[in-house]
Amino acid sequence: MSYDATLKELFQSAPERLLEMLTGSPSEELLTVEYPAVWVRRPDLVVRLADHRLCHLELQTTHDPDMPWRMLEYYLLMACQFRQPPLQLVLYAGLQAVSDAGGIDQEALQFRYRVIHMGELDGGPLLASPVLDDNLLAILCRLDDVRGALRQVLGRMALMPAKARRDALARLVILSKLRGLKDLLAEEERRMPIPIDSDILDHPLLRDLVAQRELQGEARGEARGEARGEAALLRRLLERRFGPLPDWALRRIESADPARLETWGLRLMEASTLEEVLQ
Repeated sequence: MSYDATLKELFQSAPERLLEMLTGSPSEELLTVEYPAVWVRRPDLVVRLADHRLCHLELQTTHDPDMPWRMLEYYLLMACQFRQPPLQLVLYAGLQAVSDAGGIDQEALQFRYRVIHMGELDGGPLLASPVLDDNLLAILCRLDDVRGALRQVLGRMALMPAKARRDALARLVILSKLRGLKDLLAEEERRMPIPIDSDILDHPLLRDLVAQRELQGEARGEARGEARGEAALLRRLLERRFGPLPDWALRRIESADPARLETWGLRLMEASTLEEVLQ
């Protein structure tokens, strides 16, 4: 899944601000951990925290019924390798609720790890971070002003070099789709467009964003055209009924939305004065 790949890419550099939010301690060292077997076991993120704890973080976008057993396997492998039990966290970044109880509860086995839903984390500290990767992760968290957050991240991207901007925008599109914000992102990108390079359309996700932005622009253009047509028709009907229209009436008609124009058109059949129609 592109969601998983994007999240794991963001975590390759051990996100300082998020780790401190989750563990209460900044990271001190990123550890490369891989366990060869019949198949390779590679945890998503393992770091040494500044308080000397070993932290293991797994990223999930959907529920995995085998997750408790995977976490137990990782626990045993890391405890043997580092001679220290790891602090284990499973971070869910999807919109759907998950039923992961955070462990195994059997007669002969009791095992626990911590389950965290990113949508319940405060995204404010991540959005305030000077690191763009933190800002991108903030989109998956709880935000008081989602629209404002997208606008802020897009504003930062506008100042980036072309290649870095393209890569960052691709990740933002993926994370926005994961959180159900694709339409909002397309709207905000249209309102404050960042520079679009010629090769950006080579990326299918960015091509979708640009196409969606153009479709929204066309829809708004069609709506404005429809409103102008209704205004012109109403103006002709009013002039036929009441004669030349005063400036105040023309201004009111030109600024009205389609719903108001329709209401005035229906009222024209019964009203005896221009004021009654445009009240």
